Amino acid sequence: MEITSISFYKYSKRSEQWWAFKQMRLANAALSSTPGLKYHKQLGSGAAEGFSIWPDWQVYAQLMVWKNRAAFDSFLESNSNHHLNLAKSERQMHILLQAIQYKGSWNGLQPFQVNKNASSESDFIAVITRASIRPRKMLSFWFNVPAVSKHITQQKSLLFAKGIGEWPLIEQATFSIWNKKEAMQDFAYQQKEHREVVKKTREKDWYKEEMFVRFQVLEYFGNWQAQPFAKLFAK
Repeated sequence: MEITSISFYKYSKRSEQWWAFKQMRLANAALSSTPGLKYHKQLGSGAAEGFSIWPDWQVYAQLMVWKNRAAFDSFLESNSNHHLNLAKSERQMHILLQAIQYKGSWNGLQPFQVNKNASSESDFIAVITRASIRPRKMLSFWFNVPAVSKHITQQKSLLFAKGIGEWPLIEQATFSIWNKKEAMQDFAYQQKEHREVVKKTREKDWYKEEMFVRFQVLEYFGNWQAQPFAKLFAK
C-alpha cells in the first residue's frame, strides 16, 4: 500500500540551518536511489502558518511518496541523509498519510495515488494546497494573501499548519491538519476571506499550476515542540 510521509526538522544553530539550506539541492541526489522511494521534495518553510513572504530559516521539510510502509521504515533505520537530519536538528516530526482526494499537479506530475479504500470519514485529515505563482502576478497575489493566512490560525479545528515551498515567493504550499473534515470544508468554502481569494484566483489568473490533496492521517511521531496535535493519537 503506497503511503506519503512529510517530515519537519527544526535546526537551532546557524551552522545547522546553513547545512539544511544546502540540502535543498544536495539531498535530491542523495535520495534518488533510496529503495521504495517513488517521489520526493526538499522544502523550505515560511514564517507563518500559511503562505508567507518571509522564510523560516529554522524549519525544513521532506515530502516523500513510498511504495509501502516497509520502505519508509527502512529509510528511517538505515538512510544516511535521515541520520544526518536527526543529528543536526533539535526537533523532528513525521506524519504518515494516505491520499483520499486529489486534483491538480506538481511540476506537471501527479505523484499521489488515491486509495479508494481509505476512509474519507476519518476524524482527522491533512491537506496540502500548492501553487506555482506567475511571476508577473506576484504583487497582486501577495497583496491578497495575508488576510487568509491570518484567518486560518483562528480556526478551532486547526491542529497544525505550516507554509512550505521549493522557492520563495513563486513556489508556495501549505500543509495543515484538521480535526474535522467539515471544519476544513467550512473554512475553504464558507469563510469570506477565502471565498474572495478563490474568486480572485480565477479572475486574475495568479497560478500557472495548482494542486490540492486531502489525506487520511495514519500516524504521527516525533518530538516537535508543543506537539500541537498529539491528541490525535491519545490512548
